[in-house]
Amino acid sequence: MSLTLRQSAVVSTIPWDSYLIHRRIWTYPADVIVGPTLLRIPAEEIFFFIIQTYNTSLLYICTSKATFHPIYLRGEKLLHDGRRLRKWRNVGVGIFGAAILLGAWLIRDNGRGVYLGLIIVWAGPFILMLWSLAYQLILNLPLSNTLLPIIVPTLYLWIVDTLALRRGTWVIESGTKIGWHLWPGLDIEEAIFFLLTNVLIVLGLIAFDNALAILNTFPTLFSSVPSLPTPDLLVRALLVSPERYDYQRIVGLQEALQRLRKKSRSFYIASGCFQGRLRIDLILLYSFCRVADDLIDNAPSCTEAEHWILRLAEYLDICYAQNPEKLKSRDDFVRSTFPAKAQSALLLLPTAYLSPTPLYDLIKGFETDLDFGSGDGFPIVDEQTLQTYGSRVAGTVAELCIELAFHHNEERILDEQKWEIIRAGGRMGIALQYINIARDIAVDAKMKRVYLPTSWLRSKGLSPEDVLRDYLNPQIEDLRQRLLDKAMDIYGGARGAIELLPAGSRGPMRVTVESYVEIGRVLRESGRADGIAGAGVGGVATAARLAKAGFDVTVFERNDFTGGRCSLIHHEGYRFDQGPSLLLLPGLFRETFADLGSSLEAAGVRLMKCEPNYNIWFDDGESFELSTDVARMKLEVEKWEGKDGFERYLAFLQEAHRHYEISVAQVLKKNFTWLLSMARPSFLRHLFPLHPFESIYSRASKYFWTERLRRVFTFGSMYMGMSPFDAPGTYSLLQYTELAEGIWYPKGGFHSVVDALVDIGERLGVHYRLSTSVASVKLDDSGRCATGVVLENGEIVLADVVVINADLVYAYNNLLPESSYGRSLEKRSSSCSSISFYWAMDRRIPELTTHNIFLAEHYRESFDDIFKKQLIPTEPSFYVNVPSRIDSTAAPQGKDSIVVLVPVGHLLDDRQGIGRKGLAVDSKQDWEAMVAKARHTVFSTIEARTGARDLQGALVKEIVNTPQSWKDVFNLDKGAILGLSHSFFNVLSFRPKTKHPSIDRLHFVGASAHPGTGVPIVLAGAKITSEQVLESFGIAKPWAEEQTKNGKGEVKEIDQVHVLPLLSNVHIAALVMFVMLAILIYKS
Repeated sequence: MSLTLRQSAVVSTIPWDSYLIHRRIWTYPADVIVGPTLLRIPAEEIFFFIIQTYNTSLLYICTSKATFHPIYLRGEKLLHDGRRLRKWRNVGVGIFGAAILLGAWLIRDNGRGVYLGLIIVWAGPFILMLWSLAYQLILNLPLSNTLLPIIVPTLYLWIVDTLALRRGTWVIESGTKIGWHLWPGLDIEEAIFFLLTNVLIVLGLIAFDNALAILNTFPTLFSSVPSLPTPDLLVRALLVSPERYDYQRIVGLQEALQRLRKKSRSFYIASGCFQGRLRIDLILLYSFCRVADDLIDNAPSCTEAEHWILRLAEYLDICYAQNPEKLKSRDDFVRSTFPAKAQSALLLLPTAYLSPTPLYDLIKGFETDLDFGSGDGFPIVDEQTLQTYGSRVAGTVAELCIELAFHHNEERILDEQKWEIIRAGGRMGIALQYINIARDIAVDAKMKRVYLPTSWLRSKGLSPEDVLRDYLNPQIEDLRQRLLDKAMDIYGGARGAIELLPAGSRGPMRVTVESYVEIGRVLRESGRADGIAGAGVGGVATAARLAKAGFDVTVFERNDFTGGRCSLIHHEGYRFDQGPSLLLLPGLFRETFADLGSSLEAAGVRLMKCEPNYNIWFDDGESFELSTDVARMKLEVEKWEGKDGFERYLAFLQEAHRHYEISVAQVLKKNFTWLLSMARPSFLRHLFPLHPFESIYSRASKYFWTERLRRVFTFGSMYMGMSPFDAPGTYSLLQYTELAEGIWYPKGGFHSVVDALVDIGERLGVHYRLSTSVASVKLDDSGRCATGVVLENGEIVLADVVVINADLVYAYNNLLPESSYGRSLEKRSSSCSSISFYWAMDRRIPELTTHNIFLAEHYRESFDDIFKKQLIPTEPSFYVNVPSRIDSTAAPQGKDSIVVLVPVGHLLDDRQGIGRKGLAVDSKQDWEAMVAKARHTVFSTIEARTGARDLQGALVKEIVNTPQSWKDVFNLDKGAILGLSHSFFNVLSFRPKTKHPSIDRLHFVGASAHPGTGVPIVLAGAKITSEQVLESFGIAKPWAEEQTKNGKGEVKEIDQVHVLPLLSNVHIAALVMFVMLAILIYKS
C-alpha cells in the first residue's frame, strides 16, 4: 500500500513540479543541489516526494493499526437521519469543487495567485475523487486516525520549509505569490502545499482501508478476496452503494467489538494483530464464546442456566442440520429464544466453516461450571478432569481459531498435517486455561468455585472449602506454582506448532499466545497479587477497585488510621476533620461507589448540603454570601456590580462550566502517559478553551469589574495550593462545581467516605496492615520490575504489582533506588503548606457559618508572601470551618468545634524550613512564636469582622498542625499539604506518571501523580491507575464504561438530541459567492 502510494506520488507530481520549474514559479540556486535532475526537477525533490509519502503513511499506519475499520462503515439505516451522511458528502463535493474553480480562475488571471491556483488545481481533483469514494470512513474514523497523521507531518514540514526558504535553498518568484505568510518566512502557498499533500496521502490510505473494509465485511457482495486485491477490485468496492450494505452485520460487529473491549481486553488487543476476514471471524467467534458464557454465568438460578445450555445445544443442532429447511429456521429460532443483546453473536457465528465438535465440547465445558452450583460439590476432582475441563473451555476455542486461520489462507497443506497442528493448538489452549485458573484463584473463590484439583488439595491436607475460606494460604500458592509449571510444560510441547501455521497467521498468533503466556511467567516469578503502600484516599480506592477485579490486595499504612490527611481528630466529644472539610464534585464520588457495586447511600454515607456555600469576610467589614441559590446570587452580585453584573456572572459560569466538563472528560478520565498524549485531537481541540495560559484572576477580571468580586471568585485556587495570580484559568471549574453542584459535608466527618471505601474493600478481600511502615520497594535482579515491598521490620512481601500511595516525591527518594528523576522532583514547585488549628470551644460562636473565608486587605501581596517568598503573610487570608454548625455530632451540645486553615509557605529544607527566603524559623520555639502570631491574627480578625467576642476565652482545647508536623506524620515533601504545584508544566503529560517510567509493575496514585490533588481528583486518579494495572495484566475492567445519560438504558425518541446542521445549502452557496466576490474585489 505504501509502495503504491509512493509510486503514485512521484508519477502524479513530476509533471506538475516540472511545469513549475519551467515557468520559473519556483527556482533553486545551482550550488544547493547534488546535480542530477529529471525534467529539471532535482533528485532531492524527487526523493522528498518519496520520503514525505513514506513518513506520513507510516504515521497513519501506526495510528490506525489496531482500528477495526468495518465498524466505521455506515449503511444509511444506521444513521438517525438517513440523509445526513449524503449531505456531508455533498457539502464536501461542493467545497472541493468550488476550490478547484477558484484555482482555475487564479491560473487564468495569471497574477500573484497563480502558484496558489496551480497547487489547488493539481491537488483538488485528487482530493475530490478520494472524498467522493471514501467519505464514509473519512467522516467516521476517530480523529487520531485522520487528523493526527495530517497535522504532525505538516507542522514538521512547515518548520523545515521555513528554514529552507530563509536560507534561500529554493525561492518562490514574487510575481507568482500572493505575499501572505503563515508566519515570518513561510509563504502561505508553501503552507497550503504541504497541508494538501499530506491530506492527499492520508485520504488515499483511508480510501484503501475503506475498500478493504467493504471487501472483507460483506461476503455476500464479494464471495472471495485475494490477499492483495487488484486496483479494479478496490474501486469496485468503493463504488458499492451504502444502501447495499448489510447493516445488521455492521451492528453485530460493533456489538461484538464492544463486548470484547469490556469483557476480554486481552483478546480485544490481540485481535488487532490479525487482518481481513480472519480478524472479523475471530472477533465473531470470541464474541459468541463470551455471550454463551455470560448467559450461563449470569443466570439467576441453576435451572435457568441449564435452560440456556439446552438452547445453545439446540442452536448448534440447527446450524449443523443436514436438512436445509431446518437450517433456514435458525434466524427465527435465535430471535425468538435469546435476549436481543445476544442475538447478533449467534446469527453471525461462521458455522459454515467451523467444525461442530469443538463447539459442542465448549457447551459441555459450561456444564462443568454449572456443577459448582448444583450441589454436586467441586467437579475438578483430579488432574484428568482438570485437563478435560481445560480442553473443553479453551482447547476448543484454540482449535476453532486455527481452523479459521487455515480457512482464510491461500496456501495448501496436507489434511493430516493440518489436523495435527489443530490438535497442538488445542493443547496450547489447555496451557492458557491453566494460566487463567492460576491467575484467578481469588476471583473464582469469591464465586464459590475451586478449579485446583481436589486430589492436589488433599495432598497438602486441604479441601476446596479451605480455598474458599483462605485463598492466600501459602500451600495454595505452592499449588498455583504447580499448575503454572504444568501450563509451561504443555506450552513448551505445543509451541512449535505456531511455526507451522500459514505465514499470514503465524506472527499474529505468536503475539497473541506469548502475551498471555507472559502472565504465567510473571505469576511464576512473583506469586502474589497486589501490594499498596499507603492507605490514603487514593490507596483505599485503588485497593477496592483492584480487589473487585480479582486481585489479592494488601495495604500497608505507617499510621494507625486510614485516610492519610483525610482523617479525624477526636477530643472529649469534639471531632475535627484533619484535612478536607467540604465535599466537591459529588459526581466523582458517586462514580467511584457505583463502579464498586454500591452507592454512597448504600455504604452509609449521608451527604448534607451546606447553604450558603461560604460567608466571605472583607477587611472593610463587608461580607458576601456565595450560594447555589440563583436568586440570592443575583442580589449579591448586583449589590456590587449593578444590573449588568449578573449577566457577566452568568457568562463567567458558562466559561467555568466549559472548563469543568472538558476537564472531567478529557483530563480526569484520561491518562497522559507520554508527551504526545497532549496531542490527542480530542484534547488538543479543547486546549485553548481551557485557558491554561491565563491565570484564574485574569479570566475572572474579564467578567467582574470590581476588585471585591474578583477576589470572591478566585480565592478557591487555595484548594489547589496555588495563588490565583498563577493558577491556570482552567481551575475556575472549582467555583463552578461549588455554585452549580453545591458544597456538601458527610455526616460524621469526611472520613466516613474513607470508612465506607475501606468497608467495601474488605468485603472484596482487601487486607489492611496498619502501623506497618514500608522501608523500600523490592525489585528484581535487573532493577526493572517491582516484585514486592520490604517492611521496616525486614519482612519481605512479594507481589505481582506495587501501587504507591505515599507522597510521590518522598517515595521516589526514599522507597526507590536513587535516581536523577527523583532528585528533579524535589526541585519542582510545590503547593503551599498550612498552620491548621483545631479548636474545642466551650460555647457556640453564632457569628460563624459552616464555611467562612477571611480575605486579606492586601490580597495579591499575601499570596506572593506564601508562594514566591515562602513566608507566613503578615496579614493572611484564611479559612474557618465550623463542622458542628451542620453536623451536631461534631461537638457536645451547645458547643462548637472549629478548624482554621492558615496557608503558609512550604519548608525549604529538612531543618524545619531554615532558609534565606523561608519561614525564618531557627528552632521549635520560633515555630511556637509563629503559631502564636497566627493564632492572635485569626482571633482578632474574626472578632473585628464578625462581631464575635472573647474567642480565646471560649477556647478549651487546641491542637495544631504546622508544615513540620505535616511532613513528619504524613511524609509530605517540604510539608506541602497538596503535593506538587498545578502550574501548566506540572500537569497533564508534565506531571509525574501513574506508572514508573522505567520500572515495570510499579504504579502511583495520589495528589502528586496524574491527574492531581484534592479528594475527588485523587478518586479519578485511582480509577486511571487501576485501569492501567488491569490493562497491563490483560484483565477486563469489572465496572461499566459509561452510564447512559438518564441512567434508564435506551433513550426515548422524545429525549434524543436533534442538532441543526451548521450550514444549510443556502448558506454554503452564499459563502461560495462571497468568497468569489471578495477575490474579484481584491483583484480589481
